[in-house]
Amino acid sequence: MLTPGPQDLRVAMARYADARIEDARRSTEATTRAVEDAAYTLCVMTGTQAVERALLVADNMLGMRGTVSPALRRSVGTRQDDRLQTA
Repeated sequence: MLTPGPQDLRVAMARYADARIEDARRSTEATTRAVEDAAYTLCVMTGTQAVERALLVADNMLGMRGTVSPALRRSVGTRQDDRLQTA
């Protein structure tokens, strides 16, 4: 697996956070899809299958243990679209 650069990881994490905020604010098909896409990207970048794990791995890769907002962490895994479906 190729290791993503720190800037790429930060962008992906910010994209996921922004998508979650927008979806919480006003959920539409587009915002739901944006959350799914951002979660998928994080999972691919970190070699994981669940966004909660992807966030932890990304934190560790950036040397930022435990820096993801507790509110974001608490909400992760509560929605079906936060987990990638394996075929």
